[in-house]
Amino acid sequence: LHLLMRGKPRMIEFPALMFLKKRLDIQKRRNRLKHWILLAMRILACILIGLALARPSVKLADWFPSLTMSAAKKTEDGKWSFVGSIASSLGSQEAPIAVAVVVDTSIRMDYMQENQTRLDVARDFSRWILEQVPAESDIAVLSCEREAAVFQVDVRAAKEKINRLQIAPMGRTVADATQDALTLLAESEHQQREVYILTDLTEPGWPGDSGGTIQNLIAGMKPETGVFGKTSDKELGVFIVDVGAEKPVNSAITRFQISPETATAQTPVRIDLELSHIGPALEKTVEVVLTSGANERIRTSKNLSFPEGESKRSLTFPLAAFEPGTHQGKLRFSVPDALTVDDEVWFTVQVQTPWKLLILAPPPVRESSQYLLEALKTAELFDFETAALSSLSGMTKRELEAFRGIVLLDPDPMAAPVWKKLADYVSSGHGVAIFLGARAKDLASFNDPTAMEVLGAKLIQQAREPDGELWFIPEGESSPIFSTFRQYRRLETFPWDALPVFRYWQLSELSPRAEVAASFIDGRPAVITQPIGRGSAVTVTTPVSELPDVRNPWNLWSRTEAPYMFLLFSEGIVKHIIGIGDQRFNYIAGQQAVLRPNIETIPATCLMGTPSGKSIRLTPDTVLRRIVAPIVSEPGNSRIRSGGAQESLDTGFSVNIPGGATNLQRIGTDRLNAVLGEKNYKLVRTPQEIELGIARRRVGQELFPMIMLLLTALFAAEYVFSNRFYGFRAETTGR
Repeated sequence: LHLLMRGKPRMIEFPALMFLKKRLDIQKRRNRLKHWILLAMRILACILIGLALARPSVKLADWFPSLTMSAAKKTEDGKWSFVGSIASSLGSQEAPIAVAVVVDTSIRMDYMQENQTRLDVARDFSRWILEQVPAESDIAVLSCEREAAVFQVDVRAAKEKINRLQIAPMGRTVADATQDALTLLAESEHQQREVYILTDLTEPGWPGDSGGTIQNLIAGMKPETGVFGKTSDKELGVFIVDVGAEKPVNSAITRFQISPETATAQTPVRIDLELSHIGPALEKTVEVVLTSGANERIRTSKNLSFPEGESKRSLTFPLAAFEPGTHQGKLRFSVPDALTVDDEVWFTVQVQTPWKLLILAPPPVRESSQYLLEALKTAELFDFETAALSSLSGMTKRELEAFRGIVLLDPDPMAAPVWKKLADYVSSGHGVAIFLGARAKDLASFNDPTAMEVLGAKLIQQAREPDGELWFIPEGESSPIFSTFRQYRRLETFPWDALPVFRYWQLSELSPRAEVAASFIDGRPAVITQPIGRGSAVTVTTPVSELPDVRNPWNLWSRTEAPYMFLLFSEGIVKHIIGIGDQRFNYIAGQQAVLRPNIETIPATCLMGTPSGKSIRLTPDTVLRRIVAPIVSEPGNSRIRSGGAQESLDTGFSVNIPGGATNLQRIGTDRLNAVLGEKNYKLVRTPQEIELGIARRRVGQELFPMIMLLLTALFAAEYVFSNRFYGFRAETTGR
């Protein structure tokens, strides 16, 4: 069409040709230039039509590094190629990528809404995501289970793993799983990498202190410069998929404490609960249910009301004394809600006859043992018998073994056979506690090898602190002696300076088996413990047997301004020597249960029934007289039995989820920014938002609108230019 529309020259005879020849040459050059411009515009129009039909796209962020990561390419000599940069910026929907799908399988994902748990919604969303992944891609599926992060064999294996996902009551946080996913993607050779995190965005899954490592991993996969500088050829996209309930409604039993866990038939049991609620105002009924196999019996119940919004309530259930034996049960809401796992907690109470305890004291026996007896009576766990220290040498082995433990208050020097008698007594599975005081005058007796076997150290001399600016502090949190303190709060929060000490015995040459349970603030041992055979011995370097009118007391423990400190300390020492200092029957999921049955003979084998109904055969440690159960993460009651119809062993323990694990309070973008880094992720809720994000990241920005706009402008310019050009030619020809 262009050629046909060209004007044809006409032969004109004119006598003054020499004057027009120059004008003709100029006009020809001008017309030729206009023809080339017009031809270029029409060719460009054809090219733009072809581009529009091809619908190309480009990753504009490669040319603007502030938007995302660049994708420039290196040449063989290590330099960055401008042409390679252009080629790498052209998107492809079918290019293989590396994908990590992180599914939050925390216990909170069991929240039910519209007949679907949050985990069900996450599974459906995950399967849809995998359908959008190009062929030959690397795919990894991770959850809150503690497992190695690896790529799946293929898409089918990834979908199968998604179908098998289950709630992990004691798994890791979704932030930790995200960290493993990013570490795995950093090892991939694919240019495009994407991580999808399907979560309900609740607070426990995104702790604020987990952001440093995650942000460092993301920063490590970012380029340092733009397309014209040295940078990485990898890209990363982080999508947070919100599958949570925007306005959750839930009531939960968040804290549970039973005291005491080990009781006597006369001891009442107290159960303290802390309950939380989020949502509209409502009333709830809490029931105490005793269980025996499949049978349940409601013992008592209480009603309480929650106001609208977020609130907490406390309840206390005092229960009358139980019969001797192992008693198990649960506390529950009478009507469950959308998250049933925190609607009940499980408990175990061990009830038995009081332990017999022998207290040997200096004369006058009644007065010198009075403070310790009064302190131990508050526990209601012991049956006491007091005697003079001198009676120990005349007691037979059989008479001693009638007592579960012996306490020596400020003992006199004793002969080696008496120390040997104590050592054999402890080695057979009993316990001894020795409070050293002013009567320990003959150091040769106390430093005899036989005595040191019981004491666990050598006595040097008496140390003095007349001003009372001395007290002991526990060594760590794990000593069984301080288990009574840990029932209430952390050890460092107690006022240890309320137990001042003026005099104490310095120790040296501690036995290799001895451990320092508490030290004075000057660093010297205050309380040491050591195992002897199957039993335990405790040595305290200052006494508790002084009379009220003593002029220069060794300490003020029995007359302290915080008397509960002396009560807890005394109870903890005696519980330790009789073997129940660290005895527990109620555990948090993920902890290992260790039981020490109070029976004469520990069976060689026993069976443990789990909350799910499975039976596991256990082999007790007959030497240490304990049963170590496997770690149980399923909430509920477990029972351990042996002996058939005439059961010689019948005990158990309970497992509960940690308090706050079902906190459904949702986080905002501030917490996500703190963990992931601002502008490092995209928060989405629908597949359409993901599709848009995938298209922009994998394919880039489509140029079709820009091409059509440019094509329209080109057609308009061509129309104007051609009309002016051909109109001028026609006008010139008409003349």
